[in-house]
Amino acid sequence: MGILGWRTKMIDSIKKNSLEFFNTNGLPSKKLENWKFTSSRNFKNFSEPLSNDQKSVDFDTDELSLVFINGVLNQESLKNFKFSHLLEVQSLYSVKSKNLLECSDNFLNESMFNLGISEFENGSYISFKKNSVIDEVINIKNYFLKDNEDKRISSFNIFHIGQGSEISIMEQDFKENYSIFNLKLNKFICEDSTIFKYGKSFNDNSKTHSLSYSYYQLKKDVSLKIDSMVKCSFFNKEFIEVDLNNTGSEAKINILNLGKENHHVDNNILINHNAEHCTSFQHVRNVLDNKSTAVFNGKVIVSEGAQQTDSNQSNKNLLLSLDSNAFSNPQLEIYADDVSCGHGSTTGALDENSIFYLRARGINRAAAQKILIKAFAKEVIDDFSLSSLQDISEIALDSWIDG
Repeated sequence: MGILGWRTKMIDSIKKNSLEFFNTNGLPSKKLENWKFTSSRNFKNFSEPLSNDQKSVDFDTDELSLVFINGVLNQESLKNFKFSHLLEVQSLYSVKSKNLLECSDNFLNESMFNLGISEFENGSYISFKKNSVIDEVINIKNYFLKDNEDKRISSFNIFHIGQGSEISIMEQDFKENYSIFNLKLNKFICEDSTIFKYGKSFNDNSKTHSLSYSYYQLKKDVSLKIDSMVKCSFFNKEFIEVDLNNTGSEAKINILNLGKENHHVDNNILINHNAEHCTSFQHVRNVLDNKSTAVFNGKVIVSEGAQQTDSNQSNKNLLLSLDSNAFSNPQLEIYADDVSCGHGSTTGALDENSIFYLRARGINRAAAQKILIKAFAKEVIDDFSLSSLQDISEIALDSWIDG
């Protein structure tokens, strides 16, 4: 058997084992800690998986964009990409090391993650070469075809940031008003002395279900910043796991969720401090109206020997309706003694004293409420590392309030 045939057989074996795991465990139930406040019952409506065909589709691209169609990298956009000379791109079936395909044990215990592994096709390994310093923001544009309505789309891609590189990525979805189940698996490997900024914007008024698993491996002296803004998502659940595996690295996560109607957002974040002298920060804010719901499960594990760890979690929820709900569960597990770790969570309505203060100065109640909502959300928007995401988020916030 040739090398390629051996690799194909290896991945087929992984996919087979994952499918067996899913068939044994089935859809996640609310008995599981990570799914306690999030129902998977609607997943049955998307029982038919989609083959990741690269059909002809019109998409908006430019020299700073990488286009994914149904979760698969479009080769034409790669040809037009301004920095293609800094990339090495190959199929996951062609990767030389089995270690590149390995994900966290936590994900491997998730039945939906295993379903995604069993179904993905045409995944890509995208590697930025050593010392690739790109000042401009790279756009990842995800397109989904209309004839995929009510189908499940599973994808798996790996991004490798070479030593000494500085990369900024902004990701957005582009889709008409129809429903899909987007099951997205991503792995990110950050080599020594890298700076990696990853921003995401999600705005979808359809009944699309978005479930994503993102796994980050950080080596020495890495600066990772993950920023996300979700507006009007019917169902959006994201698992983020970060491994701080060597000294001097930091991971900062800033998330803003805006919910209305029956929208549901769920952030499940796990940060593993496996080395000393590392820093992590989680800042998640939810603004909820009508019958919308938000869930925050944030966990930090400080391993034995990970001394001089500095970690903090902050989750704040603003409820604009008596029918909206927020569930917050910040957690710490500490097995070292020289650390600075903290967490906090608050949930409440708009402050009536602040509204009264503004109205006393000639501002009507609706305008006063808008000012306070914007002030609440702006505290996390201002922490976003990409100015482009800040601009998108401020526009989205205004339309969400006025809508």
